[in-house]
Amino acid sequence: MLSSRHYFIAGTDTDVGKTLVACGLLKAAEAQGLRTLAIKPIAAGAERTADGLRNQDAVMLMAAMTEKLPYQQVNPVLLEPPIAPHIAAEQVGKRISAAHVWRVVDEWYIKI
Repeated sequence: MLSSRHYFIAGTDTDVGKTLVACGLLKAAEAQGLRTLAIKPIAAGAERTADGLRNQDAVMLMAAMTEKLPYQQVNPVLLEPPIAPHIAAEQVGKRISAAHVWRVVDEWYIKI
């Protein structure tokens, strides 16, 4: 019987290594033959690229996971200002919807 495990990586501040730890876990799981996915549900701080706005942490997670998903599924809420997400959302006049984030998570759970 197949089972899945879910991990939530949290930290108390920015630049404490959450993405680095998550990428390490994704690669370790891949080395064990497991399929992996990651999500950065809300990201503040984006760079303009040829593909549109991108958050570097989300891009790193995408590179480390085995399953390939569209950027918008990995990072459903992206805010350009590199400040706390609730402040960035207020600045750009965007409401962060938990329901939207959960819909995206449900979509990739079905996929794997």
